[in-house]
Amino acid sequence: MTARQRHKPSVGRAVPTAGPMVDLGHLHAARILPKRCAALRLIQVGCGGIGGFLGASTARLARECQSFYEDVTVQFFDGDTVEQRNIRRQNFCLAEVGQNKAETLAYRLNAAWGLRIEAYPRHFKASNARPAHNTLTVLLGCVDNGRARRALHGGLSPYERESDTQCWWIDGGNHSVNGQVLIGNLTRIGKVHESFPVTTICQSLPSPALVHPELLMDRPDEAPRRHQSCAELAMIDPQSLTINSIIAAHMADFLLRLLITNDLRRFATYIDMQSGSTRSLPTIPERVADAVSLPTAA
Repeated sequence: MTARQRHKPSVGRAVPTAGPMVDLGHLHAARILPKRCAALRLIQVGCGGIGGFLGASTARLARECQSFYEDVTVQFFDGDTVEQRNIRRQNFCLAEVGQNKAETLAYRLNAAWGLRIEAYPRHFKASNARPAHNTLTVLLGCVDNGRARRALHGGLSPYERESDTQCWWIDGGNHSVNGQVLIGNLTRIGKVHESFPVTTICQSLPSPALVHPELLMDRPDEAPRRHQSCAELAMIDPQSLTINSIIAAHMADFLLRLLITNDLRRFATYIDMQSGSTRSLPTIPERVADAVSLPTAA
C-alpha cells in the first residue's frame, strides 16, 4: 500500500518561475547512526512480493555484517503459501508452489549461503521482536496491510524504555507502479532537535507510521467478509512485473547504508515508475519536523 502524499498541491493559476527548483537538502543531511551493539538481529516480515526479492539481499548483507557483530541472527516471518498465480510477480518457481513462503525462501538462501536463517510460517506479532540484551534489531516490513504494520509499529515500543538495545523499522510498500521506503524507530512524536545531538548525526526518527498514519489503516479489500490470498488481491489490483524488485532494491540500500557504510542520509524515498522519478526526504530537522507536522525548534 503506497503512502499518499501529506500535502496536496493547490489548484489555481500557474505562477511563472525563473527556472527549475533544485533541492539541495541532501547536502546538509545528517547520517543516521544506530546504537552500537554487540549482536545484530534482522527480522524480515513478509516473504512474498517485495520480501521474496529482498530476502536475497537480507541474507547477503547479514553475511557481510558477520565481520562487524559478534552474532548475527536472521528471521523470516510469513504465514502464506506459494500459489501458482504468485509466480508471475514474486520470486518463486513452480517447484515451490504449495510451500510456505518463509520456509521456502529461508531453505533456498541457507543452502546457497551456508546461513542459519530461521523461518517462522506464521504472521508476525509485536511480541516476536522483544528486546534482547546488547542487540540491535532491524525490522524489515514487506507487508501490504494495516494489521501487519500495526504489529511492526508496536514492536518498536519496548525498545524506547531500554538503554542497551535499539530497534529500527524499514518499511516498503507499493501500488501498481509506485511505492515508498521509510525508516524510523520512535512510536511517539517528541522533540525533533533531540534526534540530532550534532548537525551531522541523527540518532532517532519517527516511525514510518507517524510519517504516514494511513499505513496502519485497514483497506477496503481487507474486510473480513472472506479470506483473500495475496494472489487474489493481485488479480484485483494488478502490479507491474518490476515494482516489487525495485522497492526491494531500495530497502536493501537503506539497510546497507544503515549497518555497513553508515552513510544513510534520508528517511523516506518515493518511487514512481510511470514517470521514472525518485524523490527522497533528507535527514535534516526541518524535513523531519515537516513530515510529522511539528515545529523544528525545541
